[in-house]
Amino acid sequence: MDEQRIIEIKRKVATLLHEEKLKQALNLLGEELDGLSDWDLRSSFADIETAYSYMLEYFSKGMPDPDRERLYNELLGRCFIINDAIALSRRAEKLFDIYSQHRRKYKNETAADIMRVRLSENTANIAVTGMLPKRESEIIEKELKDEHEKILAETFHRIWCSNCWKGKDIENITQLLNDEDITPNDRSSLVSAITLGTLKCFEPAKVILLCRLAQNVKNEIAIRALIGVILSIYTYSDRLKYYPEITAALQTLVGEPNIQQRILTIQLQLLRSRETQKIDRKMREEIIPAMMKNPRLDGSKMGVDLVKELEEEGQNPEWEAWIEQDKIKDKLEEMSKWQIEGADVYMSTFSQLKGYPFFEEFSNWLRPFDSNVPQISDIIPRDERGSKSLMGAICSSRFFCNSDKYSFCLTFKQVPKEQQDMLMQQITGEADIAKEGPETTTDIPKEKDAELIGNQYIQDLYRFFKISKFKKEIDDPFAQPLNILLKEPIAFLLSERECALRVFDYLVEKEYYHEAYAVGTKCEKRGLGNSFQFYQKMGYSLQKMGEYRKAIDYFTKADIINPDTLWNMRRLAQCYRLLGDFKNALHFYESAEKIAHENLSLLMQCGECYTLLKKYDDAFSRFFKVEYLENESVRAWRAIAWCSFLAGKDEQARKYYNKIFDSSKTKGEDIMNAGHVEWVNGNKEQAIALYRKAKEAYGCNIYNNIINDKEILLSRGANEFELNLLRDIIDE
Repeated sequence: MDEQRIIEIKRKVATLLHEEKLKQALNLLGEELDGLSDWDLRSSFADIETAYSYMLEYFSKGMPDPDRERLYNELLGRCFIINDAIALSRRAEKLFDIYSQHRRKYKNETAADIMRVRLSENTANIAVTGMLPKRESEIIEKELKDEHEKILAETFHRIWCSNCWKGKDIENITQLLNDEDITPNDRSSLVSAITLGTLKCFEPAKVILLCRLAQNVKNEIAIRALIGVILSIYTYSDRLKYYPEITAALQTLVGEPNIQQRILTIQLQLLRSRETQKIDRKMREEIIPAMMKNPRLDGSKMGVDLVKELEEEGQNPEWEAWIEQDKIKDKLEEMSKWQIEGADVYMSTFSQLKGYPFFEEFSNWLRPFDSNVPQISDIIPRDERGSKSLMGAICSSRFFCNSDKYSFCLTFKQVPKEQQDMLMQQITGEADIAKEGPETTTDIPKEKDAELIGNQYIQDLYRFFKISKFKKEIDDPFAQPLNILLKEPIAFLLSERECALRVFDYLVEKEYYHEAYAVGTKCEKRGLGNSFQFYQKMGYSLQKMGEYRKAIDYFTKADIINPDTLWNMRRLAQCYRLLGDFKNALHFYESAEKIAHENLSLLMQCGECYTLLKKYDDAFSRFFKVEYLENESVRAWRAIAWCSFLAGKDEQARKYYNKIFDSSKTKGEDIMNAGHVEWVNGNKEQAIALYRKAKEAYGCNIYNNIINDKEILLSRGANEFELNLLRDIIDE
């Protein structure tokens, strides 16, 4: 059976289960079990079939059973698990992906009790090597560390490739992850194995264990587990109703102190991951190329000591010119802002540095950074670990995720010494690195530390699912919106008022307007949205969505709470203007004008509304005021010229179109409109010449643009037949 066929059958069974067609699903599952030698799966399936047959028999005999519906849902839930497990077993028989290879190798056994003993003994042995003579200690320590790598990798693979956990499995894995004799880094790594295993094959026992681990006293373990919970239940939220034990575990978890705030932080970090591709593209296409245009980057070929020269001469007056070129200053400031927000600005830098043998091991992609890892300990001298050196500072930095720290260390020692400083500068400034050194991280408050750990881990996960060679092993959770509040079964995880509103604010800020409106609607139903700013943001989102009538309702609510705010009145005016209600638009523009009476944009907008209402004298008064207040105001000339044409003041229209032509801001539309003036005055030759010139400026067939003004031209006395002839004349 090929992979596509396996996927199709799995999807068909899942559809039947969601439609609650249990009998049909069981028939199909039974067919799929034929030929499989997995006794545990066969036994579980037989239990479900037997239970359902008894249920149907009791029901057909009219026997009362208050637990019938609960049992039915439980059977559906168990079928989802078996469906996933059968598909994985089928794949393991035929395919050669990493998951299938390890399934065949370990036969779906975690052996967590054995692996726990091996890991703890190995860790203890490494700890006592320092008591041996130096030479002997180094040899034995290296052997033990190499052995440790193999044990850890095997344990990781056993956990993430296992499913159908039984009570003993859960007990052994729990003991493994709570064993204080095993380092927190190793336990954190194994938490990631559970998360990947849950995403690959969903099981309540895995999620419930992650919920318990999310309450661990070690931040690294707790945050990784909590992120695992969120990604898992979001991905499989449509199944949660069949597993009340998961909902109970989640509710218990949410009741723990600080958990909702941690979930909020993770939620924002997950939403922020959407920006990574945008930032990566901007870094590649704008920021890095603009920086590389700096003519002072390379003077080494002439034997110049650039650093010494800069120190002697101080700042070069030309620097400011380069900084302003391509708006690089704004770009660098934007990059700095991204960093402060916790955005992933280094994806572009490090995505090309993942080709080392270290990343050939699946589990290393999600491993907490540890300078004792053999591949790294050989690179970083003992005296530089945790020191004020640049290497030590990078390793302690909170700006870089774990995966990128490994990339940096593996890269750093492979480049010549003279290029190391340049590499360091490309990643970040030395001063910024120093600030992130060990002295500044030891006193980080626990919740801030949790936030930093979460951000780093999400970036590790993002790299795993986007650029690792193993990314196709598991469906990418980052391909989903990852907005908890829009998944009804799990929205309660962010039930606190400030949590939901913070997510709403973020979505508005990042211009996800449809999503922001959906979240805002939920907030409103829960009685959370009742401030004028909330209503303004809802109105603004709707305006951006093109829902102008609904937007007006929200802007009006905001105006009732906090009347006569300039921003709100302008938004109301804009919405009415876009609906073609120029009278109401003018009302709000004039109200805004009273507050900012010399705001040139407002004067122009009022003038436009007066023009559309054919109150030309009132329009002229605004346009002439703009012309007076703004030197060489082409926008005022353009408005005066067009308004003059509509009002029949053709000489005035000609005068102002000529003023525009004498400027450097002439548009194709200006030339076309000047042609209109000549056309309605019978000056066909001049009009056609202007239309042809406008065609060159537009770079396309201009007749469609002319005909858009047909009603206006006819109202000024143009002949419809002649306008039809104009098409063939202009197209010559």
